[in-house]
Amino acid sequence: MNEEVDLLRTLIRHACINDGSNNPGEERNADTLRAVLEPCSADITVLDPAPGRRSLVARWPGSDPSAPSLMLLGHTDVVPADSSRWERDPFEADLHDGFVWGRGSLDMLGHVATMTLAFRDLVLSNQHLPGDVILAAVADEEALGSHGMGYLVQAEPDLVSADWVLTESGGVQTGPPQSPSLSVLVAEKGAWRVAIDVKAQPGHSSLPFGLESVLTIASEIVLRLSDADGLIRISDEWHDVVERGWDSRAVEVITDPQRVDAVIAMMPPSVARAVHALTRMTVIPTRISTDGSWNSISACATIELDVRTVSGQGWDDIIEYIARTIGDDLTQRSSVRLISHGDSSRSPIDTELWKLLEQSARQLVPHASLVPAIATGVTDARFLREQGSIAYGFGLYSQRLEAEQIPMMLHGDNERVDVESLSLMRNLWSGIFSAMAHRPPHRK
Repeated sequence: MNEEVDLLRTLIRHACINDGSNNPGEERNADTLRAVLEPCSADITVLDPAPGRRSLVARWPGSDPSAPSLMLLGHTDVVPADSSRWERDPFEADLHDGFVWGRGSLDMLGHVATMTLAFRDLVLSNQHLPGDVILAAVADEEALGSHGMGYLVQAEPDLVSADWVLTESGGVQTGPPQSPSLSVLVAEKGAWRVAIDVKAQPGHSSLPFGLESVLTIASEIVLRLSDADGLIRISDEWHDVVERGWDSRAVEVITDPQRVDAVIAMMPPSVARAVHALTRMTVIPTRISTDGSWNSISACATIELDVRTVSGQGWDDIIEYIARTIGDDLTQRSSVRLISHGDSSRSPIDTELWKLLEQSARQLVPHASLVPAIATGVTDARFLREQGSIAYGFGLYSQRLEAEQIPMMLHGDNERVDVESLSLMRNLWSGIFSAMAHRPPHRK
């Protein structure tokens, strides 16, 4: 068994589960990575913004201060998993039929394991590239990063400064095997955690006559939001993606807000879900809580919403959309508040980093071409983009992982990654280091 498989299985078994309200204990994964790096002479910094919320940043200095620095960025927390729905235990990290099964294998502990080993190998070789190389394995990405990269860019901005950043996902092969396309995440939607508070007359549940439960009101709000289809907006990023990666005959239709839904209805489900998400704001109820007990009609209920915005949409759009969707009757009986959010972000295409990725990927997947993509979720890349970094989501997956499978496994059931993909990814990072070593002098 190879190192990347062993390391990934260890990280999965640590079960650093982050539901947004708990302490996932990311120190377990951070300490494992630090042990891997101990034999090398990189500068290693460990930070704990809160108990258990540990992030690790390692830096290997370059030889030319004017050359661009590169960060390999990963997160060490994972989302919850319902083991009763999985074919294999999500935290046992079973190796079966050439796949490592487990929560986080794709999102994104496979990246973290291969990035860490490639970084260690570079340092052990004692080869200094022109620019600094940084490895960042951070906490709390799954809950918008306030205890991870969000904290680091505020408290230690110099520590996490980088010109170029590579992070999750990307690198999925599509198209003909002899000349595949590899996706590069160049932009991402905004993520907003929003609450709707509902109040009503409380009482004993054995005397319900004349009382309307807050759950009745809340359920009607949930139904109306769930039945709505989002707020369409065709962004510049979406235009870039379809013009570069789609059949030219489809571009006009899927960038037309008046026609895009008719086309979505005719698409395969996996494609339809992506196009739907990337052409609008979505507002999805995810949790309801009350202040009462089993035998009480509660006075208060809170509906939590996961809101995803495209570029150009903000808080005013969210408020207006919710009010219009639930109607005046329910708007008057509820209030909307913001819990936290991450803005949408993007990086330019056709940069030096883009060319470097394509060159390195082609060493492993001949005749491959890069195509831009947008993440429907939010990642830690946005923090670095706000600092001026060019940040892409990239990796490299084998043809055993089909493009339509991956979105279903991310935060879903039976998440797994094949051993071949882990090997490809580790070789990709090392290939990027090699390509950087042979770049011509560059002035920032």
